[in-house]
Formats: sequence, C-alpha cells, structure tokens
Amino acid sequence: MILTGAAVLIARGRAPSSQAPAGTEQAGPKPFIVDSDWDRVRLRLESEYLRTVRARDQAALLRLTSRTLRGALEEIGIDKSRIEERTLAAPATATPGDGPVATPVGSSPAPIQWRIQVPRRASLYKINDALTQAMLLLGGSVIRGVERPAPVAGMLLDLRLGFGKQVTHAITVEPNEAVADQGAQIALIVTDLDRSPVALYRSFLKSPVLFSVALRPDEPEAGRISREVREEQHEVILYLPMEPKGYPRVDPGKDAILLDLSRIDIEDRIMRCLSAVGPVQAVVNRLGSAALNDPDVMRAVLDELKRRDLPFIDAHASGSTMVQEIGEETGARTLPVAATLDGNRAAAAVVRANLKEIVASAVARGSIVVMVRPSTMVLDILEAELPRIKAQGVELVPISRIAL
Repeated sequence: MILTGAAVLIARGRAPSSQAPAGTEQAGPKPFIVDSDWDRVRLRLESEYLRTVRARDQAALLRLTSRTLRGALEEIGIDKSRIEERTLAAPATATPGDGPVATPVGSSPAPIQWRIQVPRRASLYKINDALTQAMLLLGGSVIRGVERPAPVAGMLLDLRLGFGKQVTHAITVEPNEAVADQGAQIALIVTDLDRSPVALYRSFLKSPVLFSVALRPDEPEAGRISREVREEQHEVILYLPMEPKGYPRVDPGKDAILLDLSRIDIEDRIMRCLSAVGPVQAVVNRLGSAALNDPDVMRAVLDELKRRDLPFIDAHASGSTMVQEIGEETGARTLPVAATLDGNRAAAAVVRANLKEIVASAVARGSIVVMVRPSTMVLDILEAELPRIKAQGVELVPISRIAL
C-alpha cells in the first residue's frame, strides 16, 4: 500500500499531456483523455491507491471513475452533455483494506446512476466496449450487462460497473429518435496502390482526400510503401489474401489463408503477412469467397485478430458471409464494406453517380466503409466533390475512427 501511495504521489507530480496548463480555467471536471502508456499507468495507480490506502474516501474513487468513463465515451463521439446523472446517498464507510466503498450487486441502488440517450443507429456494442476498456484500465470491470427492449423501440443497454462485487455506476444507454447524429462518416480504403506509375502514387499520398491504404503482403515494396503512407498521415491496412472459390485456378497469392490450414498455420500466416506490411490499423480480405464462409477458418482468423486488437473488414463483393456471425460469437470487431469506387471500369459520370449514392448512404446509415481502386479519374472526382461532401455534413475519416 505504501508503495502504491508513493507511486501515485509521484504520478501526480508529473502533469500528463492531456491536462490543461496551470492557470487555465476549466468548466467543471474534465474527462481523462488517455494519450499514452504513462496516462494508463497513472490512472491504474491512482485507482489502486484510492481503493486501498484511501478506501474511506468513496467520493474520490467515484470522481476518478466517472471522469475516466466520460473520457472513454467522448472518444467514441458521445458528448458528456448526453449523460443524465443522479447521485444517491453513499452507503456506510469502510475501514482501510476493505476495498472501495460502493454497492454490492442487488443490495441497493448504485451511488452513481447515468442515463445516456444516443442516436437510434448508435452501436451499443461500441459503447459497451468503450466502457469495458475504461473499467479494465482502472482495475474494475462490467459486473453485469444486458440488452433489453427499450421503452419506445429498439434495444437499450443496461450496465453495472464497479470493482470486485461492488457496484459504483449503474448506466443505461437508450436509443432515442430525437437525438441527432453528430455527422456521417466515410472511411475510404484504397487498394492495390503501388509505386508504378509513380505520378499516380504520389498524387494519392499528397491528396487532401483522407483515406487508408490496404497493402498486399506479397507486394515487393510493401515495407517501403507502408512507411511512406504512414509518413503522409494515412493509415495502413493489411490486404490479407484468402482462399476464393475456384482455388487453385484462382490464386490468392503467397501466404493466403486456405481452407485446409490448421489453426496454428493460420496464425503463422497472419503473423508473416503483418510482418511484411508493418504496423496496421485493420485487416481486410483480398478475395476469400470460400474462406469467409468457412466457420472454422473464420473462427481462427478472428480469434487471432482479436488477440492482436485488430478489426476485420469484410470486403466480399456479393452474397452473405459468416464474418458477422463469427465476429459476434468471438467478440472480434468486424465491419462490412458498403460500396466500391472503381474508375477503371466506369465512365466519369458513373463514378460521380456512385459517389453521390455513397454519400447518401452514409447520411442514412451514419458510417460506412468504401473500397477505392486507384485511378487519376477517381482521385480528381473525389477532390472536386470534397467541398460538397463536407457541406452535407459527411466527414472522410481513417478506418480507425469507424472500426472502434
């Protein structure tokens, strides 16, 4: 306990990068924005200190937990103004060593109760995950969580958060038609971008259009391209080769995920592909019409990506796959591709019409992922339409903003 208390005192002596400078006026408590490993260590140490050395000080632990949870929600676009808070009388205090003073499950209401209203199409999974990760950061957990029918329509999320068996926060997340979305988002993924022709390659990297780049691991210059893409502030995605229907006549390439591979072989191939490309923000399939519909293969792939904290993007062009079903089963993050922009097979008027439909779809659905085949025509159209896209309240974002 003494070591923990000393560590917290040291941590408090170093202002984290996310705090305002001394003398800056602040309106109410600010949420914690966790920007670094140091912030994570500091939060965990302070939480342990409050739960052990200062176990009688329930208010301090509740403040720390609330600020951390608000920060997690703001990172996924839920402003603190959406939180309706009720504070109930605290239960009897404990003696040092008893753990945090809070509410055992089922005994009485939690001392902090939140009702959060979100847009109808908000992802309850994303909200649940953000709150779960925030509690784990503090050394706590989601003690109980259920989805149940909302009073008007849809489903609501009912959570009990705390430390051990002690509940500190009861949170209800309820969709509401009257709550407007903050804005639609489109994540563009450019595929098959290489250094030849170099003029097109440089035009994409220097473009004001924000996009992520999917790189094939068998691209001879994958490492160099990956570095150059990241230097221009674009995100990199692994373009993972997977077995298509018609294999081996249709060859997906080196280190492809094949149906006859063992789980260990699949994990090894994913590791080699990631090593060839370098740091990535997500994984998207290249081909894969057979592999995406094999439950054993997809379970192995998604388990490995979940272990690496990487989302999987299902780019299968037609028909359903098992990606979403296995993703829900394993808890892995998955996203579907909604559309494709390809100027190599269509006239400019067709590409403009497709882009108009994509923007309308984003407005209706909130956020979508779009694959882009690189060409001068597509880039020119995207750059020309960028002001109109923004004027409609649609934001082009990196894949990490959508695949939370």
